[in-house]
Amino acid sequence: MTSDRRFEQDLPSLLEDLYIGPMPTYRDYVLHQTARTRQRPAWSIPGRWLPMDDIARQPVLVPRLPWRTIGLGLALLALLVGMIAALVVGGRPHLPAPFGLARNGLVAYASGGDIYTVDPVTGNSTAIVRSPETDSNPRWSRDGTQLAFERNPGLVYVVRSDGSALTRVTPEPLSTIDSYAFSPDGKEILISASVAGVPSILVAATDGSQIRQLDVAMPATNATWRPPNGSEVLFMDARDESNGYGSIHVVSATGGTVRTILPSAEAAGRYRGHPAWSPDGSLISYGEWTHAPGNNVQTHVIAADGTGDRTLPIPPTAVWQAPYGWSNDGSRLFAIRGYTGGVDQARPVAIPVEGSGFGIEIQYPGAIDTAGVSAWEWAPDDSSILGKPTSAASQVLLDPVAGTSRTLPWTSISQPSWQRLAP
Repeated sequence: MTSDRRFEQDLPSLLEDLYIGPMPTYRDYVLHQTARTRQRPAWSIPGRWLPMDDIARQPVLVPRLPWRTIGLGLALLALLVGMIAALVVGGRPHLPAPFGLARNGLVAYASGGDIYTVDPVTGNSTAIVRSPETDSNPRWSRDGTQLAFERNPGLVYVVRSDGSALTRVTPEPLSTIDSYAFSPDGKEILISASVAGVPSILVAATDGSQIRQLDVAMPATNATWRPPNGSEVLFMDARDESNGYGSIHVVSATGGTVRTILPSAEAAGRYRGHPAWSPDGSLISYGEWTHAPGNNVQTHVIAADGTGDRTLPIPPTAVWQAPYGWSNDGSRLFAIRGYTGGVDQARPVAIPVEGSGFGIEIQYPGAIDTAGVSAWEWAPDDSSILGKPTSAASQVLLDPVAGTSRTLPWTSISQPSWQRLAP
């Protein structure tokens, strides 16, 4: 037998020996240790009781939402956000704009040295400020949330609409206070008063924190904020108070260079007074007169840059017409018109600003005196005009459309002031 033949016969047994391999010497030790260890229970193996093969083979399906459902969900979310926003906004008081038409609120007035508010519809009055001192001339802020009033001698105070939070805004008494008015944002009060005997303009913070004098380098009076934001102040030069006021000027509310709108015409024998802004701040009304015998004042309207001066017309038989205040929509002026050189036939009138006619004269028993240039005020909705004639013990209400008037039931010695409410 050849060697090749012998190798072929022995090859299977060799391969079997290689496959089994040598037995390790520690085999018996390993078997001994594992035999003593308890096996894991079959129930704890998920594969024994869950159909793992079926689960692994099943596709995971994500449900598809229709676009209608998605849109409905977004709409509900937007509605929820809107409701939350409405609740937040609804918790804040809704305030009117400082200028333009508004809803009628309460009328503030002084009586017996105290400050009252009254509902002009029901006539029900409420005393909101009582004190041993004499308080007078309450003036509403443009948003209807505050009142300013004068407390003798020569002090200006501010309270909330219900009379709370009494705050003194003038640290020292002023010898003479001619007028005062809230800024459009209600944070400051513009005061025309005498300081050391000189007509001056002061700006006081409504929280009482500070007061400053507006430096205009001249005696000044009849100061008013310019609508709509009060960035400028209109005033008149008061150098020659005995003859009336001549020049009309404007200055920044923070001070600075004075800009002359209308220079003095005293050399020509003409004098001016009671300038007032239109509600949009584009026009200025004022009265102009001469020192001829009798009253001859006329109502003028001029652009804010001093151009386009014009006189509003009066009937041929009328003699004079004195301006008092703009309607809130800016279309009419309230004036008092006289048919003699005196006030014996004087009548209140609402005249169109564009000069298209003589306006509507309002019937009033007796004569309307011209004293107290700020003693008339349009209702916030322009439906009526509230006034305090110097010859009457009560305020009166004028209808600028029907041309009628009526006396109001409350007794007042003060200028009128009507609260503005949001429409």
